[in-house]
This record gives sequence, structure tokens and C-alpha cells, in this order.
Amino acid sequence: MDEQEKIERRAHVRLIVTEALMFLSVILLVGFLTLVVMGYSFNLRGIGGAGDVVERSGLVQMSSIPTGATIFIDGEAPLLLSTNASRTMIAGQHEIIFKKEGFDEWTKVVDVTEGLMYRLNYARLFKTEREKETILSGEKLVRFVNVSPNHEKMVIVEGGKMYVLNLNENKPEKKLLDVRNVNGASIEFKTINDAEWSGNSERLLAKVNGAWVAINLRDEKETVWISEVLENCATKQGVDDEGSAERKCDKIVVSDIKFESEAGDKLLVLDTDGEFFEANIREKKLSDVLLEKVIRFDNDGDKVVYLIDSENAKKKEESMLDDGLAIKDNSKWQVRAYRVGEEESFLIAGTNSDTLIATMQYFQDSYVGVVEEEGFVIYSKNGWFTSNDDAEIVFEEKLETRTASIKKRGKGMVFEFKDEEGGTKVFDLEAMKTTAVNAEKTGWIDEYLRYRLNFETGELSVLDYDGLNERKLVNSGVMGGRAVTISGNNRWLYYFTSDESGEKLIREKVN
Repeated sequence: MDEQEKIERRAHVRLIVTEALMFLSVILLVGFLTLVVMGYSFNLRGIGGAGDVVERSGLVQMSSIPTGATIFIDGEAPLLLSTNASRTMIAGQHEIIFKKEGFDEWTKVVDVTEGLMYRLNYARLFKTEREKETILSGEKLVRFVNVSPNHEKMVIVEGGKMYVLNLNENKPEKKLLDVRNVNGASIEFKTINDAEWSGNSERLLAKVNGAWVAINLRDEKETVWISEVLENCATKQGVDDEGSAERKCDKIVVSDIKFESEAGDKLLVLDTDGEFFEANIREKKLSDVLLEKVIRFDNDGDKVVYLIDSENAKKKEESMLDDGLAIKDNSKWQVRAYRVGEEESFLIAGTNSDTLIATMQYFQDSYVGVVEEEGFVIYSKNGWFTSNDDAEIVFEEKLETRTASIKKRGKGMVFEFKDEEGGTKVFDLEAMKTTAVNAEKTGWIDEYLRYRLNFETGELSVLDYDGLNERKLVNSGVMGGRAVTISGNNRWLYYFTSDESGEKLIREKVN
């Protein structure tokens, strides 16, 4: 073999080796990326016998108000990682701290589950040095203060008149709402309670002077007294002896009423006879009876869960046997799912004790919280319930005390329930666990943050929905029995104080 042939053979061998290495590299890279996509990561500390080298991780999405905080994970600040950010973390508990110059710090221990995502999207940091200003002063006889869910509007009833305040404005001023009764005369607000806001915060549903009214805050001339809608006749299910549809007129007494639509132009009404209606306040029309024998209900938009007597449900379903709709359930009551406008409802759970219910949407999933004497159960479904076998139990827990109420909080992330002895628990969908909270003398300052007030000194502190991260904000002087809130644009903290000249509305710049 001459020298030229040896050179060519060596070149051929190098080419084969190079191609083989490239092929193996592609295989390893694809395998590595596949593991990363599946949630696995490489633990360098595991090399040398300290633990597993390849471990499955979870993804944590982190954000804070304000943005731009440095994130510390288990005491370390990874390079180029600041909010808002996402990071894979090995399954288990991790301490996450947000720090930003000029602000206090926020910390949380999260329990990361392999292959799942944890959304840490409610951290709030406050300026350590804050400007303070008086927005309203000399206010007297304030009977009612209420803040919209988006924290952009505050309603104040003072001296028999209602005012609305835009909390996002640089110089907010009270706007008088000239609310008129059905005869066109201006009303005096003597009593107001049971207030609920529409999703877009443009309407306030409340019981004013003993009568239900949907107040249009943008244009008070569009305010509607609910009696005007309920006095419209609605067709009642069934027929009379002469074969014509029965009519229901002027007999509806409201047991419960809630907004259905985001714009607040549609309501869901339950009367004291257990009949369930949809009311269109823009057109001042009442629907036919949608459901019967309803004990209580909750809704998220047009998605409704309700409690019904099982015997009544069975009687109705026996007539539907040919359509395969009958339910075989021996429970005393049923929790059912219904979507307004559809003909069918679907069984979620049977229950033999008085039951409290709440529902919410969290991203693409529906959740129903059911509280009985013996425990708390969460049912879930991707999308909305469309059959009797849809509901999946994702959490259940025994309760030691009887629950008095259950509500959704945190933009559909938290169920809060209170027992008859005054105790409070929250169920966190991200952590999938309940936590007992010391909720004494607390209220909600935004969707995820509570405030605690010392009634004797007026000291104000804030804490997360689960009772953690309690931090002092105001040393003294904050008035009890009034709203404390952060504006919708996250710039100002509002609270009331009081002295011999009357009440004052104060705000501090927190961001």
C-alpha cells in the first residue's frame, strides 16, 4: 500500500468516525431535549453519589408587582432571572424570595410537583418609603363604602347620596350619582346592603331601601329597579287543566340574585319557591322557569351549580328514561351542573346532609367546591360539565367543624370557607391543599392579599391570602369598618382615618 492510499484510508476512517459522532450527538441532544420537555433536569450535585443525576422537575411561573424584582431560589439568585420569569425546579419544596431595591421583600415556600406547573403570580412588594396624601376630608355620616372587584372604583354613600370615585385617577374626585326610583324621583339612600359588582365593574347590584336595584355607574339614567323586571310575566313549566301554559305574574320574591353576564345586563334569580330564572335588565324581561326546586346556587357567568332535592329531580327524570337521562342516585340531595340556555343539567354529586357549594373557572378547568358536615370535596372537569360522569374528584378532606360559608377568591384560584366558630380555611388550587388562616380582623385588599387591622391602635398590616408574609404598612390611625384597597393600576393604597372634623380618605403611593 503506497503512501497515497494510506492517507485516503485515514481520511475515510476519520469521516466515518465524524459522522458516527455527529449521529450520536444528535441522538443525545434529542434525548436530552425530550427529557427537558418531559420535565426532567440534571442535578449536578448528584454526581459522585450525592443523589440522582437525572430527576424529573416541575415548572414554576413567577411574577411580582412591581416587576423587575430579583428572584432568589433556595438562597441563590440565578443569572439573568428576574420577574416575570419561568424556571424548571426539581420536585420538592423550594424557598422563593423576591427582592427589589427600595421595596420590602416577599418570600414563599412552594411545593413543586414533578411534571406539573406551579403559578406563583400574586407576589406583591411595597415601597419602604411612601408618599401620603388626603383625597377626601371632612366626610360625615358615611353609611356605606364598597370597592369594585377590579379595584378601579369606590362607591360611597354619604348623607343619603351615592358617589363614585375612580381610584386610578391622579386626582380622583367624587361623582354624584342621581339614582331615581321607578317614578323618576331622586332617591335617598337610607339603607344599602348585599352589594355585588358586575364583572366589568360598571354595575352594582344591591338592596337599596329594601328593594333590589342594578345601578349603572357609568350612566345612572340606565339604572334598573329589579321589580320592573320581575313584574313581567314568565311562563311556568307545565300546563293547567285547560292545556294552556300557566303564567306566573307579580309573585316572585327573591331568595338569591347574582350577575350572570360580564357586562351586568343579565341576572340569575332564585325565588323563594325554588324556581330559577334569567332576567335581562337591559330589555326588562324575565325568562321562563329554567330550573325548579332549587335550594341554593352559585355561578361563574352562565355556568351554574345548584343544590336540589333528589326526589324532585328523580320525578322529573323518570319522564326522560327513553332518552337515557334518568339518574340512579339514592342521596337525599343532588349537586348538579347547568349552563343557562341549555335543556339538560348533569349530576356532580349526591349528598345526604345540608350542602354548601361554590364554583369557579381557573384557566381551562372548572372546579366545584362541595362542603358537607363530614368533609370538603373538590370536583373538576376540563371545560364545563357535559354528562353525568364528567365530575372528577381532585381533592377531599375531612372537616372538624361545621362550615358556615364558602366563596371563591383570587380570580378563581382559592376557595375560602369559614366555620361556625369563626375559623377560616383556604383551599389553594395551585398547591392543592387547605390551610388554616388567622383571619381575625382581616379583609381583602386585592384579589390575593388580605389586610389585618388593630382596632385599638389603627395599625394596618398586609398578608397573603393564606396568612403568610404579614408585613406592617401603616403604624396607626387607620379606621375600622371601612374599605382598605389597592387601586386597580397597583399604584396607590387607600384607607380611611377619622378625627373631630370627620372621616378622611387617605392614599399612599406604593408602586
